Amino acid sequence: MMKNKHIFLGLSLIVLLLSMASCKKGNTYYEDFQVKYTEFDGTSLEFLESQGNAYDSLLLVLDRVPSVRAKLKDANAKTTFFAMTNSSFTNALDAMNGVRKAGNRSPLYLEDIPQLILDSLTYHYAFDGEYDTPYLQDFVEGKVIKAIDDYNMTLKYKVTSASGIIGGGQQQIILSDMNRSIFQRYWQESATSVVNIRTHNGMLHVLAPSHNFGFSKLAKLLNK
Repeated sequence: MMKNKHIFLGLSLIVLLLSMASCKKGNTYYEDFQVKYTEFDGTSLEFLESQGNAYDSLLLVLDRVPSVRAKLKDANAKTTFFAMTNSSFTNALDAMNGVRKAGNRSPLYLEDIPQLILDSLTYHYAFDGEYDTPYLQDFVEGKVIKAIDDYNMTLKYKVTSASGIIGGGQQQIILSDMNRSIFQRYWQESATSVVNIRTHNGMLHVLAPSHNFGFSKLAKLLNK
């Protein structure tokens, strides 16, 4: 009986040690994964153009905002850009046109947005220099970084939880429009779905499909 008890305790200890090793391996796996980059052999603009029709709306906007397009094309520039898939523009247009419909106004589309408004909103996704997740990790409260039009935005590093491991999931950057305020309650934020796409001329991060282009400003600006 005593021998069986010793065997049971021995097996329990082995299982515990294996579990600890497994958890350690899991943490290491996520840490190793997080520091990797997606390398693209081309400019940031070429990356967007190479992704099928995923960025059609963004490319249409960039055609209308040549200063940002030029930065993403310039092989000698170093620009961090937060890209948006088509759904981000659909979200913004649907919200804007919903308000317009309620006010008996005709719908507007990307080609109808006044140039000054489109320029201003698009500038806030582009930053001179390269900002990746390792750089942002040290800023617990996030880092205020000026967009290319000197407008203050905040970039904050975050890691989600996964498989019961706190901070062991997907790494993200939270991009916040500060709305010219130091008080966080007035900020509007959006998370990324993909980070650290390194191109020949900078860094790309992709915002989640739920993002509303212009941080919901389009509905307000075109329904005054």
